[in-house]
Amino acid sequence: MGCGGAPLAGGGAHLARESNAPDASLAVSDDAFADAVRALLAAAPGSAERASRLAGVEARQMERAATRFKNREPRRGLASVLGGLAIVHKGELAPSMLGPFGADALRGASRELSSRGDEGRAEAVFEIWMKVASAADKPEIQGHLDALAAWMKNAVAQGGPVQSAGALENVAVSRRLVEPSDAALATADMATTAWIDKAFALRASADRSHHAPPPSREEIAEAVRGLQTGAMVLAAIHLRDADAKGAIAAIDKAQAQDLAPEGLIEAMKKVADHPTADGWIAVLHALRPSRDAQQQEEPADDEEIVRAASFAVAIEAYRLDPTLVDAAAPVAAALDEYGMAEASPLVLVDAVKAHPDPRIVSGALKITMSAMAQAMEAGEGDGARRTVRAAHALLAVASDKALEGQVQPSPARVEAFMGDIEVREGHLKEGRALLEESVKTEKLGSVLLELARINRHDKRAADALADLRDALVAKDATSDAALRGEILLETSDLVREQGDATGARTPLTEALAALSKARNSADPDDRARVERTIARVFDRFGAADRAQRALDRAYEAAPRDKHQAAATVGQIVARAFVNGDLAAARDGLQRGIAADLEDEDLVYYALWVRLLERQRHAATDGVADRIFTRAIDDAAWIGRLAQFGAGILQANDLIARAKTPSEKTEALFYVAMDRRAAGDAQGADSGLRQVLDATGIDLMEVAIARDLLDGPRAKIKGPIPPEAP
Repeated sequence: MGCGGAPLAGGGAHLARESNAPDASLAVSDDAFADAVRALLAAAPGSAERASRLAGVEARQMERAATRFKNREPRRGLASVLGGLAIVHKGELAPSMLGPFGADALRGASRELSSRGDEGRAEAVFEIWMKVASAADKPEIQGHLDALAAWMKNAVAQGGPVQSAGALENVAVSRRLVEPSDAALATADMATTAWIDKAFALRASADRSHHAPPPSREEIAEAVRGLQTGAMVLAAIHLRDADAKGAIAAIDKAQAQDLAPEGLIEAMKKVADHPTADGWIAVLHALRPSRDAQQQEEPADDEEIVRAASFAVAIEAYRLDPTLVDAAAPVAAALDEYGMAEASPLVLVDAVKAHPDPRIVSGALKITMSAMAQAMEAGEGDGARRTVRAAHALLAVASDKALEGQVQPSPARVEAFMGDIEVREGHLKEGRALLEESVKTEKLGSVLLELARINRHDKRAADALADLRDALVAKDATSDAALRGEILLETSDLVREQGDATGARTPLTEALAALSKARNSADPDDRARVERTIARVFDRFGAADRAQRALDRAYEAAPRDKHQAAATVGQIVARAFVNGDLAAARDGLQRGIAADLEDEDLVYYALWVRLLERQRHAATDGVADRIFTRAIDDAAWIGRLAQFGAGILQANDLIARAKTPSEKTEALFYVAMDRRAAGDAQGADSGLRQVLDATGIDLMEVAIARDLLDGPRAKIKGPIPPEAP
């Protein structure tokens, strides 16, 4: 969170909690989720309030996980299941707690974990799923559990005694990570203790005998792992439930006191006798010392259980004193990771109010923007809106005059980001309001460019040109050559649309000069953006070959970053589509496959190739069909587009399935292209004009529609400036 070294409030200091949490007896809606999570974290262990709030939060979290799996978001679905279970302590999990979508969520998680070869966590999920599964699913689940048991027998037979014990410990601890049961705890405790014993025995035998055959390097390495981290893992197994007494007893029983990290046992004894927020923070610091203080990081095998224990310990500190930055920050960061990101801002409120330090406030807003970005990446615009609502109090603190200019990201940037999200979904009115509010306090070229595009869409050319003039002198436009190039391109297009072809040439020339200078000094990711913008300028000049060479250079610079690669491939295929160049479009699609782009990107590029094949009356090469087949069952919008591409869904049905204004804009485009492929040029052009009037202004489909309608009129006559690359 960027809060290292921040002052801490004393233990027991509390602020009044401004909570809108629903009554603990009620089901939790999406809108109430953030407040419900915050209230759950504040509830006392073992209380009736905690039990009731836990049931509401878990049921909603499992429903979200099931939806994410259905929408082919397995990473987010798994994070949601694991996050939901991470806040459940031993003895708290009842089958009814997971709600009506629990079985679907656990089914998705079990498949994902099994495919990763994560035997311990897969076993835990199967065990929990078995308790809520229908009779029809139980034989399948038992089959998986039997297979895991057979695998374990085989794993134990491999290697020496310490390796075998380590394999058992790995699986048992992984199971304990997820399954909050007495059985999982006891198994993990016994397996870890046995592993430590075997490591002790190997060390003792090495000290006693100089004549026995030496153990293998693998056996020695596993013994070293046991001696280095065994006590910490044993503690973490119990601290997963914030059980300091159990952790101390387990370490004592294993006689592993000398193996424990410095200060851990003493810190646990203090909270076992008298739990305080500061005491739990001391436990947290002993579990996860600063990286400067560590000689090495925990081995990957042990990292997950330590992280889970750290989360539980941080929650206890937060429950006792929510003003502690060292408690609130790790809790918020973990919620971000566990599919509950929209609750993160609320968790940070008390700490930020108590410590309105620029570093702390900046860290809180970074977590907020990360949560918003995650929601948008998953196509959950409402999740981003809920996050911003949850951050209202944070933004109020950050807007204080005393902090002006010291907080980054600034409140204006958070507001602008939400405005950009609204625009991307096609909600121009809402987006305009947020963007205009943002530029009142911080004028950014990127924000002013977005406002100019909205004004252009609304036929307010004078306002759009004024926005662009302001954008050129904004601080980000003076340091970002690609952004400056985009502003100048937009200016040129607007001037040309006003009938001034000569005036439209000047900003293009200026853009090319600045971009040519920047392309050699930019880092690879920025270079890809610069080269893509150069390509667009060349296309405006009618220099098709030079535009293609610029895109080739962009592609060479892009593969390190999937976002940059996707943007570059998208421009390559879109440009080929406008030019009617099927070979170039197919080549671009192949580049996307080679760059291992996500289906969410490839489906669009495959659609353009398929439409071009139909327009050219060319036999398909089968590449687009393979991409459609992979995405065709996706419950999200991308699945509808794949069905349209595969011919399963008709164009007009696509419009009916659109939920957001941007989806409707896309559907209108594909209806128009369907008409063009059928030979109805007039109907296609009419449909493309509808696309330009629709509100999805940032879509590539809108840019393609404009280029198709403008045709040769978009080209600027005259020689290309000599400094062009």
